Amino acid sequence: MPRRAALTLAAFVSTALGTAVAHADHRRILIYGDSNTWGYEARSDGGPTRRLPPDRRWTGLVQQALGPDDVLIEDGLNLRTTDLDGEDWPGSVIRPDTINGARHLPASIAANMPVDLVVIMLGTNDLQARYRRSATDIAKAAVGLAQIVQSSAGGIGTAYPAPKVLLVSPVEMAAVPIEEWGKRYAGGQDRSAGFAAAFRDAARKAGIPAFDAAAAIGGAAHGIDGIHLSEADHRKLAGGLAPAIREALGEP
Repeated sequence: MPRRAALTLAAFVSTALGTAVAHADHRRILIYGDSNTWGYEARSDGGPTRRLPPDRRWTGLVQQALGPDDVLIEDGLNLRTTDLDGEDWPGSVIRPDTINGARHLPASIAANMPVDLVVIMLGTNDLQARYRRSATDIAKAAVGLAQIVQSSAGGIGTAYPAPKVLLVSPVEMAAVPIEEWGKRYAGGQDRSAGFAAAFRDAARKAGIPAFDAAAAIGGAAHGIDGIHLSEADHRKLAGGLAPAIREALGEP
């Protein structure tokens, strides 16, 4: 090989290896949640909506706060529960188990390995009346998700360790002005008021760090539909969660 070509190849390999090392040094944070993680823009009529852009949803704002050395991976799905199947969606690829958080969490972790931290914010959709769940029931199910994270070392054929985990108790529900949604989540407003205490107690018993989203935004969701975060909520949640994520990662 000519000397110039050899030097060019060596420079390329050195650059590639340096880039790979730099990427490997980036901390990777997986956010696993529902529509309030996805960035659902609240509407008063419950009709099809749009996703808030990254600079207006809490995940994107947390990414800004953490800086370029951290990689934040969003996995938010509308209607996702902790560990419950949903209903059929005729004519759609969505199956009842699509929204079951426990069923799909292992694949999400494995697909995004290496992962340093998984932040879980689920439980609001468990408030649907047909599930008959209390805040305590929902908190226990959410802890079950955290324990899945703790058992996820290796992914699929890889040597990565299990990520750390941070459990977020969801914000409370407000009054729901949409009649159909009000029936779906009947009693949910009262039960959601118990989220903070139930999640705190369940997480403490399991030895899992927890964060109170309701305290960060001042109680219930301020979106016009009573369930979803307002843009001000997104900003406040990001402001509280960014330092909590740093702490969960072991920063002083």
